[in-house]
Amino acid sequence: MAPYYPITICRSDGQLAIATKGGLKELNQPTPQQQSDVQDANGNVDCYKRLDPDEPKAVDWRRKLGAMLMHFLGGKEHADRNYILKEFPDGYELWEHLKYNVEKVSDGKRQEKGKHAAGVFERQDAYLYGHPQGRKKRFRSPADFFHHLLWLATDQEGNPMNCSCKICSPDGDDDTQEEPPKVETPVKKEIKQTPIPLPIPVTLPPKPAPSKPAFQPPALPTATKSLEQRLDAEPNGKYLYRPGELVWFDNSGANWRLGVIAKRQLQNDKPRYLLQPLSNPFQHQPFQIKDDEGAIRPWLAWSVPNTTVPAIQNYTFDQVPWEQVVRGDHDQGQLRPDYVVDGSILAAKVIDSSYSLFDRIENALAGPGEVHYNGMFLGAEKIWVGEPVRLRVPGTDIVVLIIHKLIERTTPPNNSIVTFIGDIYKFVEMPTPYKNRADWPTPALPPRMVADLRYRNEVADQANKGIWYEWRLLEPAARRGLSDIKGRWYETRSLLPILRGVHKYNLEIASGITSDAGSWMNGRRDKNNNPETRKKNRSHTLGTAVPDDFKVSRGLDGHPSDDVFPDIQQPHLNPAVSFVESDLDQFMDLDQAAVGHDFYDTNLHH
Repeated sequence: MAPYYPITICRSDGQLAIATKGGLKELNQPTPQQQSDVQDANGNVDCYKRLDPDEPKAVDWRRKLGAMLMHFLGGKEHADRNYILKEFPDGYELWEHLKYNVEKVSDGKRQEKGKHAAGVFERQDAYLYGHPQGRKKRFRSPADFFHHLLWLATDQEGNPMNCSCKICSPDGDDDTQEEPPKVETPVKKEIKQTPIPLPIPVTLPPKPAPSKPAFQPPALPTATKSLEQRLDAEPNGKYLYRPGELVWFDNSGANWRLGVIAKRQLQNDKPRYLLQPLSNPFQHQPFQIKDDEGAIRPWLAWSVPNTTVPAIQNYTFDQVPWEQVVRGDHDQGQLRPDYVVDGSILAAKVIDSSYSLFDRIENALAGPGEVHYNGMFLGAEKIWVGEPVRLRVPGTDIVVLIIHKLIERTTPPNNSIVTFIGDIYKFVEMPTPYKNRADWPTPALPPRMVADLRYRNEVADQANKGIWYEWRLLEPAARRGLSDIKGRWYETRSLLPILRGVHKYNLEIASGITSDAGSWMNGRRDKNNNPETRKKNRSHTLGTAVPDDFKVSRGLDGHPSDDVFPDIQQPHLNPAVSFVESDLDQFMDLDQAAVGHDFYDTNLHH
């Protein structure tokens, strides 16, 4: 089957709930009575159910809408491609009306009269709810919704009077009935050929004044990215690690320890990091500066070892009576216990099983109890909307989700449900279909993925391997939860030399072999029994495993003084210069790491 190219509609007027005349909120969906699937005395059921985005009927709607949009707007150059609407605009949901007899469904009997298309169901119709005029104003088919979707995609004014759909248009059909008239066979509706200007830059000759206000279609809006988010999105970027991330670091050649990146900077065009080692609450360690990324590993690169004091191995960090442990009350005679290492191990497990979100999107179209964010600390790592994350899947396939939306829904008393919405891609290796590099396409992927893919194909091409790599779309507009995410996605050229060793990596490159860095890493919460926990911010996540005055820099999104390293003289900053501040309480604390005590010598096993 030919691939479907996703189309995103960034604007929406959809409403999940509306205010009634009495000032009360009414859900913009079938009523609870309509959703009830309780059968009557004759075994008949007449009910509505919400369709998930990946159910066949919902996918069919989105494919038809994508095809109609590109047929109308795309021109001949898009005629040889299949298109699909990535997702319905925010606030719109597809519901299915089912009407059937329980006995006939269980027996598999079909309607005899007219051999109804619904098969064993007397009716099985889909309706799209979400129009701001309420649940009685729903769309009955993709063709019915197309004119409204076209208005959402192209109208700069956002004036419903410019919409030619039958609900918005003053001359359109009324749909105040709870149900449309019953028909034995589906009736195909013709798309109205309302004259609408084509997208810029096509210039059309003047036309007579239309009955509705004329408008010019705008470019589709894009989400605003912070400076730090843009920096982390750059292909072949300067930094591999991000402020606030948990990492392993080389402790001056003696051993490997666990710490948190406080801040980062470039010196002579090379990255350097200020690290705060983790410890127990009574033996905080001094910060360290690392100017070699080879001396740092992601937390997920290695598995965490056991504690040196066996008695606390199965405790969480906050359950341990640290004052007694540091005093030696729980040593049980083992050799060379290291309470700093034990503190870092248990703290790392807490961090790995925790998450917090930051950079709220205040004007996002959200459902009740939902908040949209631009980024989050997911366990050890910092991730952004717009970038790929590794997914858990059966087998050894390399599968990622490119995050388009990051949504948290809270329910009483304090339950948090995080949903990642985005496109799912699988990494594919196949015989190369191209004779020269000039024919190589540039995929519609985030810049980091595009650059990495190009590099890996160049390595294979240089060695005459005759193979081609690409990311193949598996599922557009997919929804996944926290447990589905393994962690950040890393570029091969950036991380693999560190994980594999430079010598082995270079040998593999010379033979045309490039591995996915994720194949050499663990997944979040692997072999970690700590419960999933929503934290207020990064500072609360780190807790007492770092000094009280420890701060995580916001980088380019904060004040320049936040990124000054303690071994560099503080610059004189103009106090008149103002900087944009965000809600720090929902993000993380600022400033520099503090100095503690010395390390104890102990080796951590990989």
